[in-house]
Amino acid sequence: MNAATKRTALAAGAVAAAGLFGTLSHVGMPQAQQGVPVEHHDVALVDVTDATLLLDESTLNTALFNDVLGPTGAEATLYNDLATALGATQAGALLDVGTANPIYSGDFNGAESRAFEALFIDALITEDKVNQLLGVTETASQTAILADFVGNAGPGIPAGAGVTLGDLTAALGTPSFDTDLGLIGNADFSLAATDLEGYLASLAGDTGALGGLTTLLTDLSSSFSDLSNLSTDISTLLSDIGSLGGLGGLLGGLGGLL
Repeated sequence: MNAATKRTALAAGAVAAAGLFGTLSHVGMPQAQQGVPVEHHDVALVDVTDATLLLDESTLNTALFNDVLGPTGAEATLYNDLATALGATQAGALLDVGTANPIYSGDFNGAESRAFEALFIDALITEDKVNQLLGVTETASQTAILADFVGNAGPGIPAGAGVTLGDLTAALGTPSFDTDLGLIGNADFSLAATDLEGYLASLAGDTGALGGLTTLLTDLSSSFSDLSNLSTDISTLLSDIGSLGGLGGLLGGLGGLL
């Protein structure tokens, strides 16, 4: 569905609504019976295009990624707060960062990075389904999503996924794109679980690090406080969706896909 068609559909909806309210004067409304004049107002057309939706999605994706895995995100905040409170050596031991670079990407033996990357990928797959339900072409949607996946570089693609970046690129415009992206996400989840097991084993064997556990839990909770800043980007995206296709129909369509 192109932009002109969408604006035409929205205009038709506005005209239909106006006609519905106009007929109420003939079915016994007190205002109509008392001769209250009817005021007519111009309806502004909402000019939301496929490109607008994809751009706003990209803005949200980048903000979400940076708020968790970016240099000022939750991961970095957690490590920096612990290093300030306990010193870099104890913070590194408590989080089992190892030789990660950047160092905060090793939080919880790297489990936090892997787990969020998997969740991020799941969100990208859902976005592709939403976009197609709203009439965005498969190729346009997936090209934008691939750019967000590559542009927001988290941990490398796990070897166990059996998928490369070249495979993803070759699959653009086909259902295989979401399938391949899902394989990467599943492999990330699997590695996150393994990394977390390694972290717990390391923590249990390091009695010195256990002394800072209370500080860790406090800082972990506060490190995600910046996620509240996403509300504006989320509201913008929901407005786009409502303009392009309506939330009710979208949710019904997703129910059939998930």
